[in-house]
Amino acid sequence: MPAYRDLVNGDTTTCTCGTCPPSNVSRRTVTRIMFGALQAMNDLKNEVQRLDPQTVIDDIDMRCSYPYNWIPPRARETHREALIGAHNILLVIYIILQDGGRPDSQTVRELCIKEEEQLPHTTEYIQGGGSVMHILEELTSQVEGDLRGDALYVDSEELLETLEQIRACALDENLLAWRRDIGISL
Repeated sequence: MPAYRDLVNGDTTTCTCGTCPPSNVSRRTVTRIMFGALQAMNDLKNEVQRLDPQTVIDDIDMRCSYPYNWIPPRARETHREALIGAHNILLVIYIILQDGGRPDSQTVRELCIKEEEQLPHTTEYIQGGGSVMHILEELTSQVEGDLRGDALYVDSEELLETLEQIRACALDENLLAWRRDIGISL
């Protein structure tokens, strides 16, 4: 069974379910991340529909609030298309996870470029100062907040039912391995 040393507190954590990949990211953790991506995509879609197409998102206070925090503060693309780009990058991350893949920054960028016609505004989001790494960091932070009880939403019944179907593991809810696997700084 795979084991790794937790870099924060030095504890050694070992897979107890027997199904964790070599990255030591449990299936339940991946499921939480996927549900977080779905919730964020829904919120971004709703916000885009609410906004006038000519809306400029340049107020720094606004960009620090949810769901505008998906646009990095330094981004030059400040129109609602940046939210569409963020949505579509989250969609790519979700699809990669659903297919059992690893959504590191390079893989996500390559898929966004390859599928540019079906995923509008991802290239503009990145060229305008947004980054896949920012999306991955925000998604991870959101899931970490959910696990700490600082969530914007209560876990849905669907998430809870899905988690019940996946064997529990000592690696569940530990996002350090996830951060290391996709290259997010600790």
